[in-house]
Amino acid sequence: MSTSLRIIQGANRALGGIAPRTVARLNQRLFSTPRRFAPREWELALEVLGTRARLPNGASMLMAGSGARTIALIHGWEGRATQFALFAPSLLAAGFRIVAIDGPAHGQSRGSRSDPYYFAETLHEAAERHGPFHGMVGHSMGGGAIGIALAAGLTASRAVLIASPASLHDVLHRFASAMHMPPSAAQHFASALRTQVLSRGHPEIDVLELIATLPTRALVIHARDDKEVPFRDGERIAATWPNAALLPVDGLGHRRILRAPQVVEAAVGFLLDA
Repeated sequence: MSTSLRIIQGANRALGGIAPRTVARLNQRLFSTPRRFAPREWELALEVLGTRARLPNGASMLMAGSGARTIALIHGWEGRATQFALFAPSLLAAGFRIVAIDGPAHGQSRGSRSDPYYFAETLHEAAERHGPFHGMVGHSMGGGAIGIALAAGLTASRAVLIASPASLHDVLHRFASAMHMPPSAAQHFASALRTQVLSRGHPEIDVLELIATLPTRALVIHARDDKEVPFRDGERIAATWPNAALLPVDGLGHRRILRAPQVVEAAVGFLLDA
């Protein structure tokens, strides 16, 4: 654990009961401000394969291929488009065109603040200019953004959700717990983020409610040993989404799952199944 994290946790414990709104506001800013990490060496192949383009909202994308059917790829929190580097060759070999998106305030996209709803809005914007999308693949928060975008009217025949959370409410409270926020501060923290989302025109309902009537076929891939997003979340998504199947995997955690050949093969096979 880093020294800075311990300091924040200590401040939250000490001040959260005295000044819960202030602590909530400071942690809201922390929660909404992702850190940027440089791509690892294995990711750089996608930069070579793809061509960069930018959306009007400042989001950067890597585009590759010329197939008739387009697949959108969207990463998770503090991730980047190049994390799908091992998916790209198989998708291109299958005849797909790919649009790999750096979410707002991630990778090479502009901005400093983000959340799953900004990701979903970016999917809509990408579809308007580079769609329609035959399928979408999302990792972690990117999978949640796919559910939000589909519920808001985006269309796709297939969706693959990898290690994705079933509840944004639960994500907020896991963050509050990890940051040692007392209950009163945690309540203000979650409430402030809900207000932020509502102010942008999104409904006050969680992921499971949003996906409960979606017609899109979905494949939910989740590792039983995922320590960041519990395997139970994958089970809940697959049980709620009307046309979803669950593919459990073992030993792949939360991030290694994007480098697993069996995951790439399953995702591409599902997207090809017309």
